[in-house]
Amino acid sequence: MKGRRLPDTPSGDFPEGIQAGDYWKPLADNGEPLTVSVPGNLTSGVWWVAAPMPSGSFALGRLTNHTVREEDDGTISVRPGDGSSNSILLKGAAGQEFHGYIEHGEWSGA
Repeated sequence: MKGRRLPDTPSGDFPEGIQAGDYWKPLADNGEPLTVSVPGNLTSGVWWVAAPMPSGSFALGRLTNHTVREEDDGTISVRPGDGSSNSILLKGAAGQEFHGYIEHGEWSGA
């Protein structure tokens, strides 16, 4: 599934019209992207994602322990072996889950 890059949004708020596969950066009070210092995150970036679930719904998650690469075209990639335990695992309603990666905005299950 191909995701969409949504506008960067102040931390604590969510963009309108979130759909499965979407992703965006949360912004600090000064308008700059949030950053973290976590051993498995080689880029220090923070991202929100709407991970696609098998039912067509999504589960929201904040990626802080992952190395998320922002590509030149604005898409993101979360690749295997790029940092520490870089696969994304999010659980949704009724026991559904997404476990996998993102490559140039394209979600793929592991």
